[in-house]
Amino acid sequence: MNNTHLPTLTTACRCCILFNMKTWITYIAAMLMGLATSLLFGTFTQTAGILSSVSSYMISLGVFISIPVIFITLASGTASLMKDKKGKKVFGFSLLWSVVTAIILAFAAAVVFIAKPEGFPVTSSAGSAPGTLLSHVSYMMGSAGSALYPLNAFWTLASTTRFILPLIIISWILGLALKPSADIIRPAYTTMNSFSEVMYRVSRTYTVYGFFLVFITSASFFTDVYQEKTIFAVPEYAKLLTIAAIAAVIVVLPLLYAIFTGFRKNPYKVLYRSIASMLMGFTTSNIVATVPINESIARQNLGVQKRIASTATPLLSVIGKGGSAFVAVLTMLTLFTETTESMPSASVIAITAITAAAVSFASSVSAGTEIAIITVITLQLLGINLYGAENAIVAFLPILGGLATMIDSLIVSFGNSVVATAVGTDVEIPYRDTI
Repeated sequence: MNNTHLPTLTTACRCCILFNMKTWITYIAAMLMGLATSLLFGTFTQTAGILSSVSSYMISLGVFISIPVIFITLASGTASLMKDKKGKKVFGFSLLWSVVTAIILAFAAAVVFIAKPEGFPVTSSAGSAPGTLLSHVSYMMGSAGSALYPLNAFWTLASTTRFILPLIIISWILGLALKPSADIIRPAYTTMNSFSEVMYRVSRTYTVYGFFLVFITSASFFTDVYQEKTIFAVPEYAKLLTIAAIAAVIVVLPLLYAIFTGFRKNPYKVLYRSIASMLMGFTTSNIVATVPINESIARQNLGVQKRIASTATPLLSVIGKGGSAFVAVLTMLTLFTETTESMPSASVIAITAITAAAVSFASSVSAGTEIAIITVITLQLLGINLYGAENAIVAFLPILGGLATMIDSLIVSFGNSVVATAVGTDVEIPYRDTI
C-alpha cells in the first residue's frame, strides 16, 4: 500500500480539527499566541506601532461587519416581537438587568477597594495637561449629540462607528413599520427575516474565525502593556485589578443571574460558553465589535431565540455598562487615594458608586473609552478637582477598558439568557451543537 499521501491527509485532518474546535478553546489559544508574539517581539521599538496599526484595522473591520448585522437583525427581531406582543417584556427585562447590574457592580467595586485599598499608579500620561481627558470627553459627547440630531438617516447609518444608539433607533423604527399586521406588509417582513438569517450566517462566520482578530489585538494589547511597564512597577495594583475582575465575573454576575432566573439555570454554563465574546471584548475594548459574536453565542450556545438575541444584544450593548461602572469606580477610588494620600470616607465611596452607575448609561457615546467618560463626568458632577491626576488613566486605558468591556460582554450574554427565560422561550443547547 502506498502511504505517500498519509502526511498530507493527517495535516488536513488537523486543520479540520482546529477549525471545528469550540470558540472558547480557539479564542483562548489565540490570546496565548498573542502573548507569545508579544514576548518574542515586544522588545523591538517598531513592534508596537505595527501591531497597533494592524489591530486598529482589524477592530474597524469588526465594527464594519457589526453595523449591517445590527441594522437588519434588530429590525427583523423588533417586527417579530411586535407581532407576538413580546417587545415590551424584552425591553423591560433588558432595562431591569442593566440597571441592577450597574448598581450592584458599582458597589461591588467599592467593597473590593475597601478590602484592598490601593493608590492609582503613576503612568506615562500622568504629566499631561490638566484638561486633556476633559477635552476628549467633551468632544465625544458633542459628537454623540450631533449623531442624535435627526438630519439624515442614511448618513447616520454610513457614519456610525463608536456610538450605535442612532443606528438602533432607526432600525427600531423600521422594525415597528415591518410588523406584519396587513397582507401587503407580510412579503417585506418575510424578506427582512430572510436577510436576518443571512446576517446570522455572517455573524457565525465572524465568530468562528474571530480568533484571528483576537490574536492580533491581544498581541498589540500585551505589547502596549509591556512597553508601558507600569503594571510591572506596581504589582499590587495588578493584584487589585485581578481580584476585582474575578469577583465580578465569578461571583457577582453569576449570583445576580441565578437570582433573576430563579436559580433554575446554571450561570457557569453561560459563562464558559461566552468566553469568546469576553476575550474579544478584553483584547479590543470595543463592545460594538463584539455584537455579532454575542448574537451568535446567544442563539447557538445559550438557546436564545433569534428575535430576542437580535433585539436584546444591541440594547444591552448600549445600556448594559455595569462592567464599565465597576472599573470606573475602582479607578476613581484609587485616584482619590493616590491624590489625597488618604482613604476616602464611606460617604465619598458611596456617592461615587451611585453617580458612576448612573453616568455609565451615557458612556456608550464612545465605544472603547467608557472609563474615561464615566470618570470625567462623575468628577464633574461631584465637583471634585484632581488637578489633572485623572490623566494618569490614559496610558492605562487598554487594561481598564479591556476589563470593562470583557465584563460588559458577559453582562450582554447573561442578559440575553435572562430575557429569554423571562419570556419563556429559552431552550437547552447540547454542548456538541455549540460553536
